Amino acid sequence: MIPNFTFLGKEYSAYMFIATAGVLFTLFFMMHVANKIKRDDITVLYMMLFGFAAAFAGSHLLFGVVQLQNFGSIDSTDWGFREYVEFFFSGSVFYGGLIGALIAAFIFLRIKVEDRESYLDIGAVSIPLFHAFGRLGCFLSGCCYGVPWKHGVTYHHAEVASANGVARFPVQLVEAILNLILFFVLLRLLKKNKAHGYLIYIYLIAYPIYRFILEYFRGDTYRGFFGPFSTSQTVSIILVLFAVVSLLIKRSKGNRQSVAAAA
Repeated sequence: MIPNFTFLGKEYSAYMFIATAGVLFTLFFMMHVANKIKRDDITVLYMMLFGFAAAFAGSHLLFGVVQLQNFGSIDSTDWGFREYVEFFFSGSVFYGGLIGALIAAFIFLRIKVEDRESYLDIGAVSIPLFHAFGRLGCFLSGCCYGVPWKHGVTYHHAEVASANGVARFPVQLVEAILNLILFFVLLRLLKKNKAHGYLIYIYLIAYPIYRFILEYFRGDTYRGFFGPFSTSQTVSIILVLFAVVSLLIKRSKGNRQSVAAAA
């Protein structure tokens, strides 16, 4: 598609250009929502900064873990430190970034904020918004490409040479659209003050479900597999189980508190 943009005489990758726009747009959105529901926008700013820093580290770390599966097939006898770093950490995996961001946000809110649920609600709404920008960047730059499909799009500058010259299913755009739909659903729940404190769990159930399905339409199989499932499908299952168990624990605590208050 459009792997690079030229701006003021300099060339930038399409993904970084779109992702940066997504970060800025999401930041302003989160701070706007915080003001609307009468929460501290500076707290939101710090939560997002810690979250994005951890997301950057987590996404590259999980990519390195995935690359361990491919290391045996590479002739690395002449590699130096730079080659090893590029092999293990030059790419990124969304789920690694998501997990890193959630851990950082939970730690920050636990230390600094009493009303953690409201800020987690804001974060839950914002994740699919930013992710929609990211998947658009993937589509333009030719990464995370889909399986061959005669009605699809053809890349000429994809990140993997074998992906070029073949019409492929635009799985990135499908995921971007689904992310936007999830964003608007969560935003409506937030505005209606429904499912307060539960939005992050709704996200952690909804997104992994359609991500699991979309993995069957991905063509970049080099990302690794654990048994019959891709890396992202495996993480999807773990996240859904985590969210369901967390919901049950949260509901159980809520019921005990209600009984104690009534007594």
